[in-house]
Amino acid sequence: MIIIRKRKAGLNATQKWFSDKVKGLDCLSIMIYKQVDFEIRASAFFYCEMFHTLHSDLTLADEEIVKKISSTVRNEIKRAEREGCVFNPLESKENFILLYNDFAKQRGIACLTIDKLMELNENLILTSTSVDGELTAVHSYLVDYDLKKVRLLHSGTQRFSEELDRNMIARSNKFLHYKDLIHFKKDGFRVYDWGGITFDTEDKGLQGINKFKESFGGELVIQKELYSPLYYLILKLFK
Repeated sequence: MIIIRKRKAGLNATQKWFSDKVKGLDCLSIMIYKQVDFEIRASAFFYCEMFHTLHSDLTLADEEIVKKISSTVRNEIKRAEREGCVFNPLESKENFILLYNDFAKQRGIACLTIDKLMELNENLILTSTSVDGELTAVHSYLVDYDLKKVRLLHSGTQRFSEELDRNMIARSNKFLHYKDLIHFKKDGFRVYDWGGITFDTEDKGLQGINKFKESFGGELVIQKELYSPLYYLILKLFK
């Protein structure tokens, strides 16, 4: 389990990730249980939402992991490598923030700060790809060293390059996901969590993201997110 302390509306809030049990008295705190197993029971005072995600099994041989990836994506990964795409398993927070926030502004999603990344402490890993020394894609991960589980948090690609082809940048992102899978496997992780999918959506953009993640061959997993009443209220006020 990973415990992360945050500040919300000037108050101390706590996130518990991947817990195997739920404490009843936590419903009195500003607390959220993130991605607990579907079978785990909790006090009726918690607000429960279903969470759908995909898991890739990193205990498989490298060849089996590759075989689960769609043939189209495998071809694009190979092409990215031929084009000189380079994998970096330890990107800096500063470089990550610069590229990701440019991406976020273009997509109309929330930007990040160094302080937000620092909240994750040693449970954060940042990876990237580059071509000719220019960053093309970045990923952030929450890692649970006890459970041997890695969970995708953020993914962003280069948006303003005049030298790099847009399709090549898209290929480098696929290449980065592939290299992440193999890298985390070699580091002893057992589960790669794709960070959620939007289940049963009519939104074309979200369907595209789902299809992208599914193309790597992960298995559907249904989990729960449990909000204490105070956490849920603050969340709604912010939205």
